[in-house]
Amino acid sequence: MASSQKELFRWAEQIPAESWIDLCNRSPQQAAESVGAVWDGKFFKVPLLGVQYIIDPANQRINMASNADHPVSYQAGILLLTTLSFSKGVPPSGRLTVPQELPGGRMFFTGAHALATQPLAKRFEKASDQLVNRAIEIGGEMIEGADIAIRLPGLPYVPLYILYWQGDQEVPARAMIGIDDRAYFHLDLAGVFALTNILVFEFCRVDKNRTTG
Repeated sequence: MASSQKELFRWAEQIPAESWIDLCNRSPQQAAESVGAVWDGKFFKVPLLGVQYIIDPANQRINMASNADHPVSYQAGILLLTTLSFSKGVPPSGRLTVPQELPGGRMFFTGAHALATQPLAKRFEKASDQLVNRAIEIGGEMIEGADIAIRLPGLPYVPLYILYWQGDQEVPARAMIGIDDRAYFHLDLAGVFALTNILVFEFCRVDKNRTTG
């Protein structure tokens, strides 16, 4: 049962039809403007961590613009759908915070919802230059802070951050995931959690071919 449940929520094509209702009831122009996306009269075009996605509300379909045949993950699909449906269109402040400091975040980001910073720290423990290279690949930029500090294009109005401290023989490497402090105008806490998971997956993947989402 556990295995079949996992398979049930693996791909965006498995998103239930009712999950599209809120988007279909919203003006597409308003939805696009609220997230900093594009509506061309038929499709939404939304960038997520450097990858352009095409959202087709009429056919309830989500694809990568660069590879329509590549399956989009359930997590990426529901994230895109949710932000288009509910975003309030507030521009980012440019102020970094951690998800735990968002309203309700201290209670939410614990246990099963703890941020996956440890795999991120371990992945680049002996190759921190690869962290920078990967960030630049997806449009990230270096900023001041930590040993390595990077601002990343999460969603158009929801920048993400990675702060990385290199370890030594006595202290292990450490990573922190940051987010714009107005992220809650665009995503609920479950959406923020999904966004950080996609970020960690993108940076920790071994295959050099882009497979985000």
